[in-house]
Amino acid sequence: MNNALLVIIFFVLMLPGIAGAFLPLPGLLYMFIISLIYGFVDKFAHLQLWELGVLAGIMILSTVNDYLSGMLGAKYGGAAQKSMLYGIIGMIIGLIIFPPFGGLVGVFVGILIAELIRGTNQEKAVRAATGGLVGSIVGMIVTLVLAIIFLFLFTIFAVK
Repeated sequence: MNNALLVIIFFVLMLPGIAGAFLPLPGLLYMFIISLIYGFVDKFAHLQLWELGVLAGIMILSTVNDYLSGMLGAKYGGAAQKSMLYGIIGMIIGLIIFPPFGGLVGVFVGILIAELIRGTNQEKAVRAATGGLVGSIVGMIVTLVLAIIFLFLFTIFAVK
């Protein structure tokens, strides 16, 4: 099979991975697995081991970003650790009730409720919840940028 056609097919197969920036799905892991499959199909004629290492690094960076961004935002906003757990629970419930963006509302509401239960005054509770929300949004944007970089680099690596 012509390599250009193969790259186009695998490029298209990776596109759903970008949704991982907005949903709690491992989008970059999916994209990395697709790139590995491309390597095996192409017998690693175009995708070198060091290039896979670069793509794996982007995937790992994205995973760390996904786990830390909302928590760091909430911590910066003054939330307690237990409140961050409520934020995660709220995100899951929000995604179930209002997919795909209910998770953002859930993070905010979860942290807000936890802070109010702790006895934090309303102003500080809202600030902590807003910090979690902003952190989650920034994390989504960073993950989206990483997914686009991943896709771009995969294409450059595979076409050469």
